[in-house]
Amino acid sequence: MIRKAGWLLISLAVMSVHARAGERTPPPWEKPLRVGRYLYLENCSICHEINKPKRNKFGPNLFGLFQSEKMPLSRTKPTDELVAAKIKNGGFIMPAFRDYLTDDQIGKVIAYMRSKH
Repeated sequence: MIRKAGWLLISLAVMSVHARAGERTPPPWEKPLRVGRYLYLENCSICHEINKPKRNKFGPNLFGLFQSEKMPLSRTKPTDELVAAKIKNGGFIMPAFRDYLTDDQIGKVIAYMRSKH
């Protein structure tokens, strides 16, 4: 009888943890900006500078991209949609990342880029 009560309490505890799993805040390593930073470092930082206004890398400098009036090498105001399209489809020299990054991952990279001034 005590064993059954113990298993019942364990079962209830497990069910309550699963019920609250959707309500929990993500751990620090799952936060969108942290994931975006990781994805940026893995995929973009080899060619694009984002932390300094001075250009030190092969690709266009992305420092303050969303605060500027136009995208590098373009005359259009940067928007999430235009930046996502550039990441997905690539450019003259830039490779396309549509086969390597999901839409969600691209969104996190853009969120990280927006956070950089």
